[in-house]
Amino acid sequence: MHSDLYDVLLVLLDPEARKVINKEYPNRSYALWNAEILEIKRLTGRYSQYDFTVKVKYDTYTGPFNPPEGPITITFHVTTDGVSVVKIQK
Repeated sequence: MHSDLYDVLLVLLDPEARKVINKEYPNRSYALWNAEILEIKRLTGRYSQYDFTVKVKYDTYTGPFNPPEGPITITFHVTTDGVSVVKIQK
């Protein structure tokens, strides 16, 4: 079960994830409850700096009752200026 903090991070990353997944797999869907945060890495050494990468694996599927069709892993760059996608792995 995800913690509230885990779920909040998935929700904040979701708009960028949705763009990537819809572009790569136009007919597939995914569910946030099934997403997995693989890594969170602080890019700067100081704790007053807010510069991170976050790697998340999303299982994609087509139709409401079909099995997963394969994951897509997205690495995000997260700063106080916003979220951007830096890497897509299929």
